[in-house]
Amino acid sequence: MPDKQTTGQITFENTEKQGTSEHGFVEGIKAKWQKHVDKNKAKAAARDQKEKTSSNDPIKESDKKEVQKTPQPAKIENTDELKELFETFDPKKDKKKLTKKMRRQIIEAEKAYQHGVSSIKDLVAPTSVEVTPKSFKLNGMMTKSFFVFNYPRFLDANWLNPIINFDVAMDISMFVYPTKSDQMLKILRKKVAEMLSTKRINAKRGAINDTSLDTALEDAEQLRVDLQRGMERFFQVGLYFTVYAENAEKLDTVCKQLETLLGTQMVMVRSGDFQTERAFESTLPQATDMLDIVQNMNTAPLSSTFPFVSSSLTSNEGIMYGLNRHNNSLIIFDRFKLENANQVVFAKSGAGKSYAVKLDVLRSLMMGTDVIILDPENEYETLTKTVGGTYINISLNSDQRINPFDLPATFSKEEKPGESLREAAINLSGLMNLMLGNRTPVEQGLMDRAILQSYELKGITQDTENPHELEMPTMKDLKNVLESLEGGRELAVRLERFTEGTFSGLFSDQTNVNLESGLVTFCIRDLEDQLRPISMYILLNFIWNKVRSELKRRLLVVDEAWNIVQHEDSGRFLHGLVKRARKYYLGVTTITQDVEDFLDSPWGKPIITNSSLQLLLRQAPVATERLKKVFDLTEQETSLLLNSKVGQGLFFAGNQHVAIQIVASPGEDQIITTNPEELIAQRKKKK
Repeated sequence: MPDKQTTGQITFENTEKQGTSEHGFVEGIKAKWQKHVDKNKAKAAARDQKEKTSSNDPIKESDKKEVQKTPQPAKIENTDELKELFETFDPKKDKKKLTKKMRRQIIEAEKAYQHGVSSIKDLVAPTSVEVTPKSFKLNGMMTKSFFVFNYPRFLDANWLNPIINFDVAMDISMFVYPTKSDQMLKILRKKVAEMLSTKRINAKRGAINDTSLDTALEDAEQLRVDLQRGMERFFQVGLYFTVYAENAEKLDTVCKQLETLLGTQMVMVRSGDFQTERAFESTLPQATDMLDIVQNMNTAPLSSTFPFVSSSLTSNEGIMYGLNRHNNSLIIFDRFKLENANQVVFAKSGAGKSYAVKLDVLRSLMMGTDVIILDPENEYETLTKTVGGTYINISLNSDQRINPFDLPATFSKEEKPGESLREAAINLSGLMNLMLGNRTPVEQGLMDRAILQSYELKGITQDTENPHELEMPTMKDLKNVLESLEGGRELAVRLERFTEGTFSGLFSDQTNVNLESGLVTFCIRDLEDQLRPISMYILLNFIWNKVRSELKRRLLVVDEAWNIVQHEDSGRFLHGLVKRARKYYLGVTTITQDVEDFLDSPWGKPIITNSSLQLLLRQAPVATERLKKVFDLTEQETSLLLNSKVGQGLFFAGNQHVAIQIVASPGEDQIITTNPEELIAQRKKKK
């Protein structure tokens, strides 16, 4: 073999020299190429022979070296020396002690560490991706991307609002590329000249005037003038949408709905077929326009598109309820403009429900609305006294008295005599159920007869007109009538503790309470627990009579409403009041922190249904699941309720709902705060 190779080399050299001299340059090139081919064939034959023998022979040392060339974390030697150095390592002093070998070992150790650590890419990377010509499947979700290829001549403000609030999973990307005005001016001058020339040629030919050409010329000339004056700038805009669905059928439905919504705005879109991956990447939050499909747009129409807007509750009338957390806009509207002015407020203790309602009350008073509050915990005293309202403390030791037999003054000519008396008798019968407990049918009949006879003693019958002008009977009169009736003695004895016993005086005398001031607060904190549902029932009935007596814009705030709805009669009365409040220009605000008790009541959900406003602040996890079903909350809204801070939550007004942040001015905060630390600090300042 060595002899043949040597001979071959000599022969080649001789051949090369001869070829160069006799056959010229071309033959020399052929010889060199042949040598190169033969060399490659020899290498290939040797490699094949080596692969055949390696399957039976043990691995050679040279082969082991080849295997070790695979990148693997390097082993660190002399780690004790490095460990000792880094125990007291000082970057300024010990940095020079690091040798090249140590530095290399440190680098290899860092590589070995990073090899076993998850990166951001590992966390955000999808588990699977399937790319087809017309769709893009990501983690089992079907997606489809669209791009805008044509806009109408005019764009309305907030034209993207229906798209952004479209209730589907969707990503939207907008790319805005500013262009130099001088370049656009040159193009516009040329376009204007071309259109003027076309117009002159048509005029010479006697052709009918082309209105589309006139419109285009007018727009181009106006844009050219605005660009020259600096009133407008020119941009190229790319707008892309990506929608998500669980399967192909839902995706097709969502795509048609999106095209319809955009079509109503005369905005034409097309799907990114055969470039689905690039279209999907264009809507990712990485600011890369992979499609580069843009349309020309000047400042005015671009301003109607950007910035984005979301659900808003802003009007020119009403009070400010807070800030919209979606877009930082103000939530301003008039609750009396809705189908009804009722509101429910749900929040856990300390979430800011009383703070929000006080702010609503304070701002409503500024708009000329009268407010009546049922205060079970003496939270509204500071607010009431600050605005010059009437604060009535309902307790056994108080001088204020309310007569449950009072009749309302009629303001409607359609109301017939005797209607108010009949309704009062029904309400008093419900009150007796709370005061005396369950009664037999015979006892109920006796009580109804005794109530009507008590009114007859004062000259009030079914035929009496304007009965409110006469003196009203009291609980003592009812007791005397029961004693005179056959079989009524037992009922009179059970009623005696409210007329002459431990609970006497509070609801057994004539009314001496005035509701003429703008804000009236009834405090029942000092009442015994047994009397609370009774007192709230009587107070609601008393307030309802006053509301019916005079048609006036009012708010009624019922705090801790769960205590009312857990009783059959009081819950039914509150539900009836909420249903009928709209006719008397009244808005009822129902507040509770015990969501479970309120919803378990047969009157809880009907009260929510008849309330156009709902305010949900931070909730406990147990209550969130119930509220999710009742208010049909999305997963995002449910998570928002669980993670909201104090004063944050969801605000529903009719069909619209936004995330809200309750905010107050420093002056308002001093009046309505319930923070014990702030209250103590205020008292110290007064001293």
